[in-house]
Amino acid sequence: MDRVIVVGNIDVDIIAGPVDDWPEWGTEIGVDSIEMRIGGQAANTAVVLADLGVPVDIVTVAGNDLFGKTFKERFKDIGVSVEGFDLIQGRTPCTVAITHIDGERSFISNETIMHHLDVDFVKSKLTGVEGAHILLCGINVLNGLRKSNLQTLLEALRKENTIYLDPGWPPDGWSLFRIQIQTLLDSVDWFMPNEAELMAVTNQSTIEAATETYLEDYKGRAMVKMGSKGSLMIGIENSRLYPTAESKNVVDTIGAGDSFNAGFIYSNSSNGEPDIDFAHRVARDWIEGRYRSKIMI
Repeated sequence: MDRVIVVGNIDVDIIAGPVDDWPEWGTEIGVDSIEMRIGGQAANTAVVLADLGVPVDIVTVAGNDLFGKTFKERFKDIGVSVEGFDLIQGRTPCTVAITHIDGERSFISNETIMHHLDVDFVKSKLTGVEGAHILLCGINVLNGLRKSNLQTLLEALRKENTIYLDPGWPPDGWSLFRIQIQTLLDSVDWFMPNEAELMAVTNQSTIEAATETYLEDYKGRAMVKMGSKGSLMIGIENSRLYPTAESKNVVDTIGAGDSFNAGFIYSNSSNGEPDIDFAHRVARDWIEGRYRSKIMI
């Protein structure tokens, strides 16, 4: 089984809800649940990969505070290598997620010390790496990676490794981020957006038009997460929809896409080809709460 390296964001997740409407300014509402846990795209993916038995490294930073130290020890305990995980003087980032009655979510986050996770930092951690599967995720909130020299780094890494990119949804909108992501798409082996992100990157209003645009404009393959509809693989010349079984016991959907990424990369790294049904099963396990004990604080 090949080595997997996850590069990206980690943070403290505070998840509250569900709510059916925002409270008026100066007022308070009650919710059924408030949780605190290890979060961020990189953290979620690394936790699942370690549980699947993959040799996995995480390249990230956190604050040199109680949360950062706790995260690093937790990763060690569950089998994630932390050689590329640096603690920086300052506070670990925090994201507040508000869940809504209809299943949608809203997020409020801050970057704090995450600007230290820049292109030079990642390059220093990955120098000499060969034969690995490298996932870059969360760059939507990592301003240090939203630089032109990221493309040069990815092209160099891709010569000896398999590169995956999950863009995330940018807090500052798509006008600039769309261009930044588009410049990277021919420098990765697999683009891993969700349905809304693919439409935003291709500047299309339907998934059909987005798929056609991607096929026309880009050389790499894409694996598009579509929630309960399954996933869409866009190859070199065509696309294929993979349906998934609907979960009957939804506990938590935050991080489901990250767990799908883990299942997808696991099958690629162990079998040399993706197993989409397996990736769906892993995502369903996450939704149904299998991994909660590993991430709760």
